[in-house]
Amino acid sequence: MTTSGLAPLTAARFFSSWHFDPWAAGFVVVAMVGYLAGIRLAARREVSWPLSRSVAFGGLGLGLIVVCTMSSLAVYSRVLMWPMAVRVTLLMAVVPIGLGLGDPIGLVTASLNPAGAARWQGMLRAPVVRLLTFPAVAPLLALATQFLVFFTGYLGAAQHHGWVMQLLQLQLVVTGCLFALPLLGVEVLPLWCTQPIRMAVAGVDGLLDAVPGIAVMTSGSLIGGGYYGTVSRSWGPTRHWDQTIGGGLMLTVAEVVAVPFIAILFRAWIKEDAWHAREVDHALDVAEARRVALTDPAVEPVAGRPWWEVDPGPLSDRATRYGWDKPAQPDE
Repeated sequence: MTTSGLAPLTAARFFSSWHFDPWAAGFVVVAMVGYLAGIRLAARREVSWPLSRSVAFGGLGLGLIVVCTMSSLAVYSRVLMWPMAVRVTLLMAVVPIGLGLGDPIGLVTASLNPAGAARWQGMLRAPVVRLLTFPAVAPLLALATQFLVFFTGYLGAAQHHGWVMQLLQLQLVVTGCLFALPLLGVEVLPLWCTQPIRMAVAGVDGLLDAVPGIAVMTSGSLIGGGYYGTVSRSWGPTRHWDQTIGGGLMLTVAEVVAVPFIAILFRAWIKEDAWHAREVDHALDVAEARRVALTDPAVEPVAGRPWWEVDPGPLSDRATRYGWDKPAQPDE
């Protein structure tokens, strides 16, 4: 039996209890420095990177990693299960959304020269990457990872060995990114995965995210390899009630996050439709300008003639060949 050695968790201690995680801090620093370097290289190539993406990457993404690995959630997850459940859900469901909104994949593309960008795009199209980020595979990986954490000895090993905890935290972030980054970007997913399909995938994932929380909350036996049953403490909820709270928080956080995630995808869908509409309008304007430029001003235009009959090209050739372009003769 292991004695906790921690004072009871109060509201004040929830906000004031912190410890330093050098591995997590190193990861955050390296990731942020690399991101800023990418912005600088993109600027040299005359690509302006939106400030909102940098804020999302550094604040919601990397900032939340700091909270999950160094705040009271990390300190008290050694003796209580529910802080660990919250950490797992945040690292897998929320952190990847923040990183994805920062679009690091697109930033790498923008910061490289054409040859380097082509090689980078080739890496993204590698069979392994396409398999792991496939819309039907990534959500199942996330689901399997959560069951692996809570229903095997993985969590207990992570609590006893620091390097296993670091591996667990990295696995959670990477697994979540395999799902979130492709949905929020355009470089990895196949062409048929349009914005409506992405929203449908996010909706299905929201339903799947509820499964681990329900399983933890309703489990009749101690989970996490029985680790929390070996910790002696004279305060806080009972072990089974602690587990029920943890499962409920997993369910709540996962479902609450799903709503803004789908809203983000819906906004991207609207922006993409507006962009396509502008492209079509521009193409029609160009076609009309070409038609006007090629029309003899001395010849009176025929009313009701569509552009595809008068604009030079394969459609107008076919119209001439089959007589489509002949104006209708008025009834005598």
